[in-house]
Amino acid sequence: MLKDKLKKNSIEALKNRDSKRVEVLRFLVSLIDKKELQLPVGQMTESDEIGVLRKELKNKEEAKELFAKGGRNDLVDQMDYEIAVVREYLPEEMSEEKIREVIKIVINEKGDNFGLVMKESMVRLGGMVDGGIVSGMVKEILNN
Repeated sequence: MLKDKLKKNSIEALKNRDSKRVEVLRFLVSLIDKKELQLPVGQMTESDEIGVLRKELKNKEEAKELFAKGGRNDLVDQMDYEIAVVREYLPEEMSEEKIREVIKIVINEKGDNFGLVMKESMVRLGGMVDGGIVSGMVKEILNN
């Protein structure tokens, strides 16, 4: 699982005296632990872990924008570093074509109810795509 990989890599970073990386990795592990506590025992999946990392990536990108607007280049650089570390652990996103294909299949099965299509599409895409991207595509396909 992803959490184990993060822990292992934080130990390696600690041995390499890379305190910046250790801090980021430990924070990510703590976020996954927090999510795990909210779920029934043993129900944490790799998809859940990826969801936690995607959410944190989004938070860091938003923070970076705010720091840039505030002229805090030191914090922008820190966010760039943290974003790069988080991205290392996220799977590559699917192509737009593949996402559209999955959405169209779901629409054929579930009808044109936005909520049902979104829910099933996100399940089938298994955390491989940001929810905002899927939402935009579902709206576009449903409106055409």
